[in-house]
Amino acid sequence: MEEIGQRIVWHYVPFTDISIPLGGINILTVGNTVLVMFVLWALLWLGARKFAWVPGRGQLVVETYVGAFDTMVSDTLQLHTTKENRHFFPLIAALFAFVLLCNGIPLLPLPHIEEPTSDLNCTLALGMMVVSYSLYCGFKTHGIRGKLAEMCGPFWHHEGRFTMAALPGKLIGLGFFFPLSVVENLSRVLSISCRLFGNITGAAIIMTVVTSLTFCVVVPLGLDAFFLVFESAVQAFVFSMLTLIYIATNMEHE
Repeated sequence: MEEIGQRIVWHYVPFTDISIPLGGINILTVGNTVLVMFVLWALLWLGARKFAWVPGRGQLVVETYVGAFDTMVSDTLQLHTTKENRHFFPLIAALFAFVLLCNGIPLLPLPHIEEPTSDLNCTLALGMMVVSYSLYCGFKTHGIRGKLAEMCGPFWHHEGRFTMAALPGKLIGLGFFFPLSVVENLSRVLSISCRLFGNITGAAIIMTVVTSLTFCVVVPLGLDAFFLVFESAVQAFVFSMLTLIYIATNMEHE
């Protein structure tokens, strides 16, 4: 129980007195993230190393996965052409697979294995990447001027050109709606990252508590199956869907 939340952090560069900025490096988070990327690459290589007209089991799984996410991206974004929709498919499909493996990596029977997503630094990095990319898509679609005008709210659009009569509406847009849009995007970072972190950390705490209460005599296989398989898949799907929704809302015309 005392080990919940404890992290192995390097505060100094190994074998030196040089301090590492920003509180140091969590070596378990970094190491497990690298392990997840290696496992993901190995699984994709095994599934797609041989393509055939009559697919084997590995190829069938990959094709089903690709088809499901291709349909999901197209149905959510509903852009003009299939090519435009598929431009976002690699990000969403890879993000789901990465978060799923990050959540379920404790299934590997190896020492010092823990979920990278149980570290808030990891989920905050993912959240900032997702929200920043969705904003980039909005600026790319509407242009810098158009996106900034959209962030200034309805009064900015309805008032039209800068005139004395339109000045109050412009000031409301700059002083109220624009800061509100900035806060909205910052809250998206906190929301999507803390949701993932809280669910994964909470699951780890529940599993640790139940195992301690049973004195490790009875292994809670049902909890392992639920939290490390089902809950991991649900949280990965929610994270990837929220990413897709953020992109869609930034690209849509209001």
